[in-house]
Amino acid sequence: MDLGPHHLRMIEAIAATGSISKAAARLGLTQPAVSTMLRRVEGHLGVQLFVRSPEGVRPTPVGAEVATRARAALSGIDDLNAALAQRRHPSAMPLLRVGVQACPALTRLGDHLGSLSPEARLHLRVDPGGGCIPVLLASGALDIGLFQEPVDYDPCPRDGLRRLVLVEREPVLVGMSSSSPLAARTTVGLGELADEDWLDDPLDDGPWPAYFRAVCAAAGFQPRVRYWSSDWQVSSSLIRSGHAVAVYHPTAAPRDGVTFRRITGDPLGQRVVLGWRPEAEEAAGRLRGVFNDVYLDLVRAQPVYREWWDAHPEAHPALPVPVRG
Repeated sequence: MDLGPHHLRMIEAIAATGSISKAAARLGLTQPAVSTMLRRVEGHLGVQLFVRSPEGVRPTPVGAEVATRARAALSGIDDLNAALAQRRHPSAMPLLRVGVQACPALTRLGDHLGSLSPEARLHLRVDPGGGCIPVLLASGALDIGLFQEPVDYDPCPRDGLRRLVLVEREPVLVGMSSSSPLAARTTVGLGELADEDWLDDPLDDGPWPAYFRAVCAAAGFQPRVRYWSSDWQVSSSLIRSGHAVAVYHPTAAPRDGVTFRRITGDPLGQRVVLGWRPEAEEAAGRLRGVFNDVYLDLVRAQPVYREWWDAHPEAHPALPVPVRG
């Protein structure tokens, strides 16, 4: 049995809803039909994708990986169908397909997305990691992408795509409970976090997880990840209560009970990249202008990052506007 789009939609629906019955309703099927399909897929793959509990259905580690890949595959299929529909009806309003990696700037970009290309219908895709966006740009499934990548990451050349690094280096911050003794420090050594429990994002499919672990290994330890969450509110609760520490974007908004600190020597860093297909040049230019304004506002609002930003102009040549108090 080969996995088809209907299998992928079933896996994605269960992972998204956390319930067989809700997935069935979303797919327009009966609950027994979805349960039977899931058993057949798991039998074919030889692995368990989901675990049932009184709280609902949650993916196993393998199931989370399969669900992530299913979302990426389905996005490509849906975009292909939309593109073919556009060819069948060329008089219809054109599409502008934008992919953005989830980040603090995204919460403010939403107010401006409609101005990117007023004559086009906007399709927005948000990913927790930066792995899928460059691939979807190269395949033609996206027109514009905004994402992060580790500073030492060597991206694959992709013919026909335009690429601009908007921020050459962001210093990644560590977030901890404000009651932690380390919160009283100006910076915290990465090695000093070796005995902490970490929180990580289970849906990040980009190069960041491997990069993060490699940098920690160079500091003499492997991060002890005990908590996994893609929900910022849940993550903040775990950090605030002192159960874990986590890495944060330097533009992250202040959170009650959570203290952000630079890591001594800034061993962890990432780039902010804008990519686009040539036919979306004008809309990409507008997105760059909007991003510049939004990003600089976020820098001004984060004291830890603002100080670093002013001291490192070489890290952001594409955003030359000085930050004022």
